[in-house]
Amino acid sequence: MNITAIPASVPDGDFVNLSSSSAVSQEKQRLEEELLKCQQKVIDLQEKVIQLQDQKLGSITETVEKDLKSWSAVVTRNCSAAVSAPRLQAALQKSATHEEDETRGLNLMVFGLSEEASDTDPAAQVALLLEELGEKPPISACTRIGARAEGSLIGRPIRATLSSRDSVLSILRKARDLRKSPTYSRVYIAPDRSPEESRERKKTLETLKRLRAENPDREYTFRGGVIECL
Repeated sequence: MNITAIPASVPDGDFVNLSSSSAVSQEKQRLEEELLKCQQKVIDLQEKVIQLQDQKLGSITETVEKDLKSWSAVVTRNCSAAVSAPRLQAALQKSATHEEDETRGLNLMVFGLSEEASDTDPAAQVALLLEELGEKPPISACTRIGARAEGSLIGRPIRATLSSRDSVLSILRKARDLRKSPTYSRVYIAPDRSPEESRERKKTLETLKRLRAENPDREYTFRGGVIECL
């Protein structure tokens, strides 16, 4: 008679422990997989956010670039028109003319003062001339104009620069009184006119001379730049 050995029984608690350990391991693995999936979703979402930001930034950049190009084109056209050669030349000429006019306003032109070879200081001659009119203004500059002709008995014109416009106007108002002076009756004081003004004045005086010749029974005068028939 064969006798089969019966294995020793395993406690119920050990079966529970083995089953619980396997379940925990499986749950841990499942949670880890879920965690990886969630992390991947977060990464995917972050990438989408970055893509959207790049697209938005690119759109803004493109808009800004278009606006800048449009603005640059407008500025270029306006600046080109504003600083074109004719306009720039006209502006510079106007500025130079304005400065020249202001400088001329302080000048007097004196005609008819004698000029000797030994004369080196025309300012002294002009000062004596102005004293005849009761004027003693400071003279900041004084010089003869043009080259002296050899053997000429006529003195070159003198340009005298005074310190104020008021002094110039006061002297010009008194200039006619020199006709009564025994010393300076042939001396003439005038404003420092521009070449254009001088040409216009010359034409006007020629017209005045012609009118007087053609109409000897009438009296013409030149006053304030205008010819008047009295």
